[in-house]
Amino acid sequence: MGDEFYQRQPLLSEGGDELHSLDEFSPRTSAEDVIQMVTLNGSAVKIDIPEGDKEGNFPKERWKTVLSIIFVILAFLATTTSLSITHELRPAHSNPLPDLILDNIPYYSWALDVSEILIMVITTICAVVVICHKHRWILARRVCLIIGLLYFYRAITMIITALPSANRQYKCDPQLNHTITATEVLRRVVKIMSGFGLSINGQHVYCGDFIFSGHTMILILSYLIISEYTPKKLWLIHWSSFLMGIGGVISLMLARGHYSVDVLLAYFVTTRLWFMMHSVILNLQLQQPHSSNHLSRVWWWSILVFFEKNIKHPLPNEFEIPRPWLMCWQQVTVKHRIRDPARDI
Repeated sequence: MGDEFYQRQPLLSEGGDELHSLDEFSPRTSAEDVIQMVTLNGSAVKIDIPEGDKEGNFPKERWKTVLSIIFVILAFLATTTSLSITHELRPAHSNPLPDLILDNIPYYSWALDVSEILIMVITTICAVVVICHKHRWILARRVCLIIGLLYFYRAITMIITALPSANRQYKCDPQLNHTITATEVLRRVVKIMSGFGLSINGQHVYCGDFIFSGHTMILILSYLIISEYTPKKLWLIHWSSFLMGIGGVISLMLARGHYSVDVLLAYFVTTRLWFMMHSVILNLQLQQPHSSNHLSRVWWWSILVFFEKNIKHPLPNEFEIPRPWLMCWQQVTVKHRIRDPARDI
C-alpha cells in the first residue's frame, strides 16, 4: 500500500457513525468546516486559528488610515515649506545646466499644461480605484504612506542642492531682498497647497523644486496603484494609464519642466520604494526583525509593519460602490437594538 491509501482514509464524524473522505474537502472549504467534520476516535479535534490569520479577514482599522492621512499632510507641508525656502536659495540669473536630452529636443511651452492635464486624469482614475475598492481603508493607508515617504524624501533633496531653472521662459516670483520670514514661508505654503502643486492653475510660481520630479513621481505612482490593485482583465485601463504616464513624462521634458536627472531619479526612487514596501507587505517573513531581514533596517519599516501587522493575506481586487449612508444606518440600528433589546425577542 502506498501513500494513496493513507491519503484516502475515511474520517469519523463527531457521532462516530458517519464517514467523511478527504476528497470532500475542496480548496475552498473553510477552516471552520474542516474543524466540524474532522474527528479522531470519536473526539472532535479543535484547531485554534488566530483571528488575524483567517483568510478573507481584513480588519479596516480606520484609525490607522486616519494616522496615514495625517502623515501625508505633514509630508506635503514639509515639501511646500522646503520649496518656499529653496525659491530663495536658487541661482536666479544662471543659465540652465547642460542636459544631454533637453539640449537635443524641441521646446514647447504648452507641453507643461498637457503633462498636468494627464496628471489630473490619471490621479482621478487612481482615486476612483481606491474609493471603490472593497478594502479601501487598507489601500488608502498604503497609498498615503508611500506618498508621504516620497514627499519627505523630496523635501530633503530639493533643499540640499538648489539648481537653476531648466526653462528660461518660466516666470517665477521675484526673490526677496531680505531673509525670508516664517510669515512669508507660511503664505507661500498656503498658496502652493491651494493649487495642489500644479502650475496650470497659476498658483505654482516658485522655482527650485527640481531634484526629484514631483510630476514624474505622481504619474508613475498612479500607474503602479492602478496596475496592482485592479484585475488583469482591465488591461485597457492598465495600458491607458501606462500611456498617460509615459505621455506625461515626455510632455514634461518637452516643456523643460525638469532636468533629465530629476525624471530619472523620480522613476528610480518611486519604483524602488514601491517594490520594497510591497515585498514587505506580501511576505510575512519580511515583517519579522530577524538578522537576515535587511529591509528591517530601513527607517520606515517599523511604520509599515505597524500598519500591516493584522493583514495576513494579499488584498483581493474586489470592488463595490461605497455607500456611507448605509454604514451610518447600520450603526444607528445597532445602537437602537442595544438600547431596546426587547424588540429582537
